[in-house]
Formats: sequence, C-alpha cells, structure tokens
Amino acid sequence: MKNALTIEEFAAEYSLNPATVRTNVTRKPDSLPKVLRIGRSVRFLRTEIEKWEKKLLDAA
Repeated sequence: MKNALTIEEFAAEYSLNPATVRTNVTRKPDSLPKVLRIGRSVRFLRTEIEKWEKKLLDAA
C-alpha cells in the first residue's frame, strides 16, 4: 500500500470526481484530508486520510 495518494488515486478510492477533488483542495480544504504539496503536485498522506475518516465518523 502506498503512503501517499495522488488526486486521481484518492478520487478513485472514494468514488469522487478528480476535478471536484482538485477544486476542493483550494476552495474547500476542510472537506478533504490535509494535503502534502511538493511543488505543484498534491498528495494525500494515508495518516491524514485515516484522521479525516475518523473525524467524519465521529461527526455522524
């Protein structure tokens, strides 16, 4: 398992549109896990994805 996912990989894993994820990274960052930026590329770390999932479950 990879430690960091691209926008496309994250979107595929959660059945989201990659364009929506790309837009939300800048416009609604609280709706997604924290990202790691390397130059112009964006990566989602597995640890941050797990924290985000837990936050969503706790809010439900």
